[in-house]
Amino acid sequence: MSRALVVLANGCEEIETVTPADVLVRAGVAVVIASVTDALVVIGSRGLPLGAHTTLTAVGGQDFDLIFLPGGNGSAKTCREDFRIQDLCEHQLASGRWLATICAATTALVPRGLHRGRRLTSYPTVRDQFTGATWLDQPVVVDGNLVTSQGAGTAMAFALTLAKLLAGAKQAAAVAKQMIAQPE
Repeated sequence: MSRALVVLANGCEEIETVTPADVLVRAGVAVVIASVTDALVVIGSRGLPLGAHTTLTAVGGQDFDLIFLPGGNGSAKTCREDFRIQDLCEHQLASGRWLATICAATTALVPRGLHRGRRLTSYPTVRDQFTGATWLDQPVVVDGNLVTSQGAGTAMAFALTLAKLLAGAKQAAAVAKQMIAQPE
């Protein structure tokens, strides 16, 4: 069974956080939601409380098939500035395992230059931060082991892409059909 880590920070975009986590669970992926703080409940960008299974500190050192960084301004800022998250991203890409970001959280790639030479997408207003990368105006972009998406409106397409990568095309299609969604 594939394992996915969702990094949960205050100010995350609720749809971008919950949709991929939910779809991955439906696809049979073991999802662990880890708060970047000691609190297991964070407040999303729209003021909704979101719960975590554990903390990022508690999962330290574990390997995951996918690490996912949700967007939202607060989450993106935390992901850019927290050395633990930067270490996770760098290690995940170097290991050949999947790293997924959505919306402004894609800017977490910038501090260590993890975006350079890649094709990616993000929320359009932050596209100028990706010097040395090819920014594409597409809902979801897969480049090697990096998966990026644009925002809340692309969360379902992004989630189904992640399900396909981790659980296979047949399982992702079955989940899409069950949810009456368009498979990616």
